[in-house]
Amino acid sequence: MIKQIGKVLEVFIPEPDIMNSNKIGFRVKLDDGEITIIEEQDEYNSKILKDSIVEICENNIMGQEFTSIELCDGDLYE
Repeated sequence: MIKQIGKVLEVFIPEPDIMNSNKIGFRVKLDDGEITIIEEQDEYNSKILKDSIVEICENNIMGQEFTSIELCDGDLYE
């Protein structure tokens, strides 16, 4: 498991039909570059806004790569 702290550069709806989309996308600046994450929208990731500080967790479970994004509380980042 790899955890990194980053800053959200952009929040977007990745589907062409944005009115019927249930996905949300984030472009995040990390120390070693940028990453784009697309997830199903839920109550947790819907609170993430542009310029938010987030924690990115990359995990490999049984050969499958999973990436998650969480809003940081003030403890992890100044």
